[in-house]
Amino acid sequence: MAGSDAPSWKQLFDAADRTVGTKVNDFARSENFAILAGLVGRAGSDLTGRSERFSRQVLHLFNLPAGSDVNRLLAQIGMLEREVRELRKRIEDLSRSGPAWSSPSDPAVDGAAVREMPAGRRDAPARPRPTRR
Repeated sequence: MAGSDAPSWKQLFDAADRTVGTKVNDFARSENFAILAGLVGRAGSDLTGRSERFSRQVLHLFNLPAGSDVNRLLAQIGMLEREVRELRKRIEDLSRSGPAWSSPSDPAVDGAAVREMPAGRRDAPARPRPTRR
């Protein structure tokens, strides 16, 4: 504890802490405080959701993208980048394994040489397209 040689501000703080501190600690440990904290948290998240919906509607009213639109586009860009990376790796693997492409029986279509896909790749099922939200 602070003695008589402690600064006056410290003595004042300690006196306030003894009188108010115990009541505040008791309230913080009570069931009422837990209920109040839960209600305040729920109200805050509800208010945040409502304001986000309102701002999204206002932005869409002026034909501007909202944050959710940008996030959706960023996710689609990420999927496309992964797919391009996979395709690039496939092409590198095919080019390392030798000439995987062969000339068709008809050497020219509109004057340009056409290459066919190897038989194994032609029969592979197509990848499903991602669904739009």
